[in-house]
Amino acid sequence: MLGRFVTGDGTKGPTRGTPRPAAALLAACGLAAATAACGGGGATGPTPTPPAISVQATAGGVTAPLADGAAFAPPVRLDISVDRGAFNASLNGSAFFSGNEVTQPGAYTLVVSARDGAATSSATLQFTLAFSGASVLSVRLLDLGANEQGGGGDAILLSDSSAGGATHVLVDAGPRGPGAADTTFVRDRLAQLGIAVLEAVILSHAHGDHFGAMGPVLRADSVVEFLHNGQVRSFGAYDQLLATAQSEADAFSAVASTRTLALGGTAEPTRLTVTPPLGTYLADGSADASQINEGSLGVLVRKGPFRMFLTGDGEVEANARWRTVFGATSGALAVLKAGHHGANDAVFDNGFDGASAWLQHTDPETVVISSNGDTHPRVNALSAYLGHPGARTYCTSVHGEITIRVDESGAYTVGVQRNGAADCVPGSSATT
Repeated sequence: MLGRFVTGDGTKGPTRGTPRPAAALLAACGLAAATAACGGGGATGPTPTPPAISVQATAGGVTAPLADGAAFAPPVRLDISVDRGAFNASLNGSAFFSGNEVTQPGAYTLVVSARDGAATSSATLQFTLAFSGASVLSVRLLDLGANEQGGGGDAILLSDSSAGGATHVLVDAGPRGPGAADTTFVRDRLAQLGIAVLEAVILSHAHGDHFGAMGPVLRADSVVEFLHNGQVRSFGAYDQLLATAQSEADAFSAVASTRTLALGGTAEPTRLTVTPPLGTYLADGSADASQINEGSLGVLVRKGPFRMFLTGDGEVEANARWRTVFGATSGALAVLKAGHHGANDAVFDNGFDGASAWLQHTDPETVVISSNGDTHPRVNALSAYLGHPGARTYCTSVHGEITIRVDESGAYTVGVQRNGAADCVPGSSATT
C-alpha cells in the first residue's frame, strides 16, 4: 500500500493499491512532465474521465511544475493536487503528503495515484537534490499554534547546508497546540525534514513551553551535545527532561562561560555564540516565572555579516545585561528573535511601555516572534517593534512557520507559511 488517499481538501479517505508501472503509464496516456492523467473504468458505458494530477515544486523561491528528471538545491516543497476525486502519494516508497519539504540530498521517486469513482490515474516523477558548494543557513521558527503556555512556546531549528551535507542545532522545543497537548510535533517536524542528527540541543531556560517537546527529540535523534543554563527548579517534568538529556546526549553541560559553536564544515560555517545566563536566580528552586525567564541563555547566530540574536524569554534584567556586558554580541542585528513571545517586559526598560534601550541597541531590520495569537504578542510591545524605523515584523500566530535563509555573503530572505503580505497583530485577548 502507498498510504491513505487524501482528498483535494486534505481529508483522508479509503486506501488504494499500488499504481501501474511508469512505463505502462507513459505508453498508455503520454505522461506530461508536470501533469499526468490516464484512465481506467468499466468495460461498458461511457469511459469515465480520469483525474488530472498536478505536482508543483517550490525551490529557491521559485514555483514551477515538477519535471521528470529535475534537479534542485534543497530544500524543495512539493504541492500535489487533482482536479477531481482523491489521491495518495509516496516518496521513495514511504507515504508523502502534499506541502511537505524534501531537504536531504539524494535521488527521489514520487508516485501519485488518483481516483474518481471508477476512473484512475497515476504519475511517477523522478528528481534529485544536491547541495551547491556554497554554505547556506536556514533558521526556522516552528509554529507551535495556540499553545497558551507562556505565550506560545519556542522551537527554533538552525541548519547549515553545503555540498558536504547539512548540520543542525535545535534551540528550545516547546509543545504544540491548546493545552500544550502535542509533545511530539517538533520531533515529527524534524523527521519530515529528514533530520536524525543534531549537533546540539540548547535549552534557553526551565519553562515547559521551551522544553515540553524536547524529550521525544532526544529519544528519537542522535544528539551530540545538550546545553542548558544550569537552572535549578522544583518541577518533576524539568528534572525528567534533564535526566533524559544526560542519558541520551553524547555530552551534557551547563553554560558557565561564553561558548562558541561552528555549524557546517565549509570555510564559512555558521557560528553560534552562547552567552552564559544571568546567575541571580539560577539556584533558587522556588523562583517565580519572571525570575526563571531572566536566566535565559542568549545565542548570537552569525553567517558572514548576518547577525541574529535569540533571547529565550529574557526580560528587563537579561536585556540590560546582554546590552552592557555582551554588547558586542547582541547589538546591530539583522534579525531579533523577540523575547518572551512578544511580551512588554521583554522590550521596554520599565517592563511595560515607553523607552527601550534594548530595541535601540539591537536595532534590528527584522523582528520574529513565536506567539500563540491569544495572550501574545502584547499590544505595546508589538507597537514598539512595528514602529522601529525600517523594521519588518513576523509572528508565527499570523505567518505560521517562519524560515530565514542566509547565503555566505550574509544576504537573507524571509519566507512564511501563510499571509505573506500581512503584518503581525496583537493576541486576541491582549489588552496592553
